Amino acid sequence: MKTFIIIGLSSFGRYLAQFLSEKSFNIIAVDNEESRINQVKAFVSKGIVTDAKDVETLQKIGVQNADGVVVSLGEKVDDSMVIIYHLKQLGVKTIYVKVLNDDHAKIINLIKDTEIIFPEWDSAFKLAQRIGNPNILDFVPLSEEYSILDWVPTANFIGKSIGESELKEKYKVMVISVEETLPNRTKLIPRSNHIIKESDVLVLIGRNEDLDELKKLNIS
Repeated sequence: MKTFIIIGLSSFGRYLAQFLSEKSFNIIAVDNEESRINQVKAFVSKGIVTDAKDVETLQKIGVQNADGVVVSLGEKVDDSMVIIYHLKQLGVKTIYVKVLNDDHAKIINLIKDTEIIFPEWDSAFKLAQRIGNPNILDFVPLSEEYSILDWVPTANFIGKSIGESELKEKYKVMVISVEETLPNRTKLIPRSNHIIKESDVLVLIGRNEDLDELKKLNIS
C-alpha cells in the first residue's frame, strides 16, 4: 500500500486526504492546528499536530519513506518554501505543491521533481471547457501536446460503430474506453464494432489540435 503525506489541511488538503483514503492509500495528515486534524481522523491512518517547518520533525514523521508528499499551506507561501527545501534535503523524490499565484508557480517550477497543483486554475479551465462545449464532460491535459477528453457523442455518431465513426482515421483521436450508462459499465479499449449509443460517454486521447476540431462539432 502506497503512503502519502499531506502537509496542511486547508479545504483542498482535507478533500484530498479523504479522496485518497477512499482509494485505499495510506494517508498521514500533518497540520499545526488540532481542530483540522480532528476533521480528518476518521479517514486517515495517522494525524499529526506539529510545525512541519522543522526538518527533524519531518524526518520523525517519515517523509523520506513516503511515496509522495503534498504541501498545501493556503496563503503561507514562505512556509511552503521552507518545507519544500527540507523535503528535498531529506531525499523526498515526489513532491506536489498547491500554488497560490503565478509567481509562486514560477518559483516551484525551478525545483526538480516537484509538481504544481493550481486548483483554482484547473477548476476554472474545466468549467470554461464545459460552458463552451456542453458535450465535454471533462478535459485532462497530459502535456502541451496531448490530452484526454470525456466526450458525449453528437447525433451524427449515434448508431454507428466506433469503426464506422472514423474517429481514428478522420479525427485522429483514439477511443480508450466507453462509459456506458445503460447498462452501467465501462469498456476499456472497446472493439471497433461497438455501437455508439446516445447514453455513452467516449473517453478519447489525442493531440490537442485534433480534440479541438472534434469539440467544434458540439457547437456547430
